[in-house]
Amino acid sequence: MIKVDPGAQQTDAFQESRNLLLSPEAHADAIPGLEILADDVRCTHAAAIAQVDKDQLFYLTSRGLGEAAAKSLVIEGFLEALVERLAEGPVRDEISTALESRLAEIL
Repeated sequence: MIKVDPGAQQTDAFQESRNLLLSPEAHADAIPGLEILADDVRCTHAAAIAQVDKDQLFYLTSRGLGEAAAKSLVIEGFLEALVERLAEGPVRDEISTALESRLAEIL
């Protein structure tokens, strides 16, 4: 949710939702929330929902990776792009470790 109060003129905000569906049964709803109470603002939003790219899997498997390893690598790349947005430090390291553990459990 982006909320811009009346006194927050010249606000520049962007809301993004990226979803990677890991199974055919998976589902994601990207519903942006913008409440803008000022008139001199720039607020935008974007959403992307996709499954693991078959072309990426083909590329990786054609270079010797097994299908499971290729899928894991694509998912790790998706998650790493999110982790890299955090400032370096213990929180970032802990989140990265937790994501790696969870990925190992589900794959």
